[in-house]
Amino acid sequence: MEIERKIGFYTTANYRVLDYELRQTNDLYITCCGEEHFDSPRIIGPCTRGGWHLHVINSGCGYLTADGVTARLSRGQIFLLQPGIEYTYWADKDSPWSYSWIHFDGLNAADYMEKAGFPKGVYIRNSILNPESFSSLIAQILSVPELTYANELKRIGLLYTAIGLLVESHSTQCYSTKTHYDYSPKTYVAQALDYIHKNYAQTSVAQLANYVGIDRSYLTSIFKKLVGISPQKYLLNFRMEESAKLLEESNLPIKTIASTVGYDNPLTFSKSFKAQYGCSPQNYRKKRA
Repeated sequence: MEIERKIGFYTTANYRVLDYELRQTNDLYITCCGEEHFDSPRIIGPCTRGGWHLHVINSGCGYLTADGVTARLSRGQIFLLQPGIEYTYWADKDSPWSYSWIHFDGLNAADYMEKAGFPKGVYIRNSILNPESFSSLIAQILSVPELTYANELKRIGLLYTAIGLLVESHSTQCYSTKTHYDYSPKTYVAQALDYIHKNYAQTSVAQLANYVGIDRSYLTSIFKKLVGISPQKYLLNFRMEESAKLLEESNLPIKTIASTVGYDNPLTFSKSFKAQYGCSPQNYRKKRA
């Protein structure tokens, strides 16, 4: 398939931009990126653009009008110009902003931006991360402008990394207010069960929630609803089931079995086992002999 290539790299004292279009894939691709330092309140717009135009404010202040609404923005905020929306933006005259931007498009762009906190009609969001986390990635893209296949892979990889940071920071903000989770409860519980089955001897509920990527109380709530018991109880039951198998199928010492299923203290293991099965591990083994 013929691929149209268009690239240009421009730099001045206040402006650095890579004008770039190369579609190795239609899923997600960069068309332009850059960074600019304003020394006057120059107005951009009103106009519309295709694709998605993401700006990260590194310093100073400015204004954005999108969909007829004007907002003042400052360092650490991010604004996104969405396809087909008329916008105007300009730097504050007393404290003009500097920002980094990346313009991209692709079949997956809208879905990624929704997960990053920009559903349709939302153009501005705060970030819990320093703006340098994003601007440094854009600077890395600008550092590899040469048209080579290796650089093409680097640039698209950096774009995915930047979007990953946006999604991560948005999810963290949502988790702190318990308003949003990326996947369905069934997905989280399935991941939790798989993790328990593979790591039951070394994990805890806190580690389990951290691995799955959700709040512990939310995990407990959906786990109880879908499994019928808490993750703590399920973990205990699974450890006891595994220890019972070892008692029946091996001649391993009780101390070794206790350690194998996650108990440093054999006495604590024996108490838990008796509470579960009504007899000590030794008696259980004798009954199954």
